[in-house]
Parts: sequence; structure tokens; C-alpha cells
Amino acid sequence: TDADILSNSETPQAKAMAWSLEERTKYNIEVPVRVGVRYALATLYYATNGDKWLNNTNWKSGHECLWNGVYCDLDANNIVSVTILNLVTNNLDGSIPEEIGYIESLQRIELGSNQLVGPIPQTFSRLYELRTLSVSDNQLTGEIGANIDGLTKLTNLDLASNRFRGHVPHGLGGIPTLSYVRLSNNRFTGAFPTSFISLNNLHTLLIDNNAIGGTLPALIGMMKTLVNLRLHKNDFYGDLPNFSDAILLETAHFDDNFFKGPLPQFGSQRLRELYLDKNSLTGAIPISYGGHPKLQILSARNNDLSSTIPASLASATNLGVLDLSYNKLSGELSQNLSQLTQLRQLYLNNNRLQGSFPSWLGSMKNLEIAHFNNNLFSGDLQLGYEFENLDYLTEFTIEFNQISGIVPEDVCDLLLDVLTADCWGNPAALDCPCCTKCF
Repeated sequence: TDADILSNSETPQAKAMAWSLEERTKYNIEVPVRVGVRYALATLYYATNGDKWLNNTNWKSGHECLWNGVYCDLDANNIVSVTILNLVTNNLDGSIPEEIGYIESLQRIELGSNQLVGPIPQTFSRLYELRTLSVSDNQLTGEIGANIDGLTKLTNLDLASNRFRGHVPHGLGGIPTLSYVRLSNNRFTGAFPTSFISLNNLHTLLIDNNAIGGTLPALIGMMKTLVNLRLHKNDFYGDLPNFSDAILLETAHFDDNFFKGPLPQFGSQRLRELYLDKNSLTGAIPISYGGHPKLQILSARNNDLSSTIPASLASATNLGVLDLSYNKLSGELSQNLSQLTQLRQLYLNNNRLQGSFPSWLGSMKNLEIAHFNNNLFSGDLQLGYEFENLDYLTEFTIEFNQISGIVPEDVCDLLLDVLTADCWGNPAALDCPCCTKCF
């Protein structure tokens, strides 16, 4: 520690040094490494207002391995070393002192959900044994790079929900052990780090809610270990690559960007969540999307999709949410879609769908929300006898169509929170005595 800092008795370092010297005499601690470790931990205590921590049990008293959140193990030389520092959700308020970077035996640092400010210390580049660095949900600032990208044993990196800025360093792609990277909810800019493609152990990449832009490299779709990919709420543009070779992919979030072109193809039979909303994607919904047996959420609202809704979607029988609203989809709905009996939320509003209103809707027994407004459905409203058994239904919207007839009393008996139709005027296009709003 700098001598000028130690000369100021009000600094965390000076307070830690005074405590360390006193403790060293009291307990006759002579092992230099241990003296240094205790001093570094005490500096963290004073730098983050340790007296106000939610749990500071045993800190600054007795053996450091008994302090709350400090865990030790035997190293290769059979010497007890501090390997884990876990003070998650403990009201740490202040900055991380550089001295923590000199506890070179650390394998895990977990300081998430506190009130930490300032940068990640440059001295963290010395933590060659570090496997996990988790400092999410703080107010940390600055850029990342040399302080992290040389940690060749790192497997888990979680910097989410802070105020980090600058480019995501390409050096992270040189850490072959990385399997989990979460950089969400920061202020990162620049392009997608293409070096990530070489990470053969990476299963989770979450970089959503930043300002990262540019096009996605086509090779990202060939990352065979990728399980969770979240790129939403960034500034990406261009065509989305196909993910035919990403055979383990389970969640893919591309929403709220500037992607264009056709919807991508996916080769994973494990795909559960696919978010494509709020882009400029065009063309038809691929027939292959029905070939994902575990797909639970398909959301592609607010795009420029056209053509019909493929009947093959009926094969995705685990679908719980289907949102294709605000597109240019047309044609009639296939009765095959009645096989989606697990569907809870169905949003088909604001398209150009036509033909008779689907009388088979009642077979979707778990349906909670059904929005069909702003389309071109026509003819008499025929809902079928099963509709009265939709006990979970709370919202049903059919206004701004060309539907006529009467909303059955059985529908009124469902006491829906939202029931809207073209029931305004004299004569009204649709008679609906229980609608919550008429248009």
C-alpha cells in the first residue's frame, strides 16, 4: 500500500494497518502471507463500512478462516489459505480496495447485491487461481480488460447490473475455461467480441441491456456448447445467423434490436424460449419451428413478418406463450393449432388474419389471454360449446374485425377482466351485453 495512504489515519488502509499490527502482537502471528491476508481483509472491512454490514460475525477477531463469508482450504504446500470470499447481500458500502488482489489464493469472489462503487481493482489481474468473480447488482464503474482477461482459470464471470462501460474486451475470448458470462444491464458499447466464438466451454452468454452494436458473426450459430444466449436490448443490426449447429441451445433472446431479414433456423431439440420481438424481421415463420418439442415461448411481435401461420406449429405441443402480434400475417388459422392445449397466452392481434373466427379456441383449456383484435376475421361468431370451459381465461379481445352475431351468455358467465368487441353503435356489429369495452 502507498505510504501516503498509510500516513493518513482516516484511510481504510491506515485503519487496517493499525489493527493488523495490534493483532499480530496479540496472537503472535508471524507468517508473512497470513499477515498480508488479514491486512487485506481488514482493509475491505474498513473500506466498505464493515460495522454496518448485515453480518460481520467474527470479523477482526480470532482466526480469519472463522470470519463470516471467508472460507479456507489447504493449498499444495499443506498451508491453510483463504480461497473464498462470499459477502453477497451484506450491505457492503464503498469501493473494493486494491489489497484484495493480493490474496492470491482466492478462487471465488462473490460480492453481489451490495452498494459497491468504483472500478474493479487492477490488482485482480494477480488472482491467477480465481474461478468465480461475481459482483453483480452494485454500482461499479469503469472499463474491464487487463484486470480480468488474464485470469486463465476463470469459469464464471458475473458483472451484471452495474455501470461498466467501454468495449467488452476480446481478451475474455482467450480464457478457455469460461463457461458462464453475464454482463447484462451495463453500459458496454462496441461490437460483439468475436473471440467468444473460440470459447469451447461457454454455455451461458448474457450481454443484454447494453449498447453493443454491429452485426453478429455467422460462426456464433456454430457454438455447440451454447445453452443460454441473451442479446436483447442492444443495438445489433443485420441478418440473424442460423443456429443449426448450436445443438444444446435452450434459450435465445434477440428482441429489441435492429435485426432484419428472415427468421433464423435452429437445430436444437432443447429450445425452450425464443424471443425475436421488436426488430425488422421479414418473411414467413419457418415450418421447422414446429419441430421443437420443448418450445414453451415463441415471441416475435412487432416485426414485418408475412405469409400464414404454419400449421406445423401445432407440433410444438409444449407452447405456453405464442405472441405474433403487430406483424403482417395473413390467411386463415389452421384448425391444427387447436392441439396447443398447453397454451396460456395467445397474441395474434394487429395482423391481417382472415376467414371465420376459430370455433376451436375452447380446446385450449389452459388459455388465460387471447387477443385477436385488429384483423380481418369475418362472419358470425361461433365459439363452440367448449369455450365455456375456459376457466382460466381473463382477457379476450376481438374488436376491429368484421365479425357479427352475439357474444354467448356462456362467455359472459366467465366474468372476464377484459372482454372487448365491435359492440358500439346502433346497430352494433356484434351484440355483447357483458363487454368491458365496446368499439
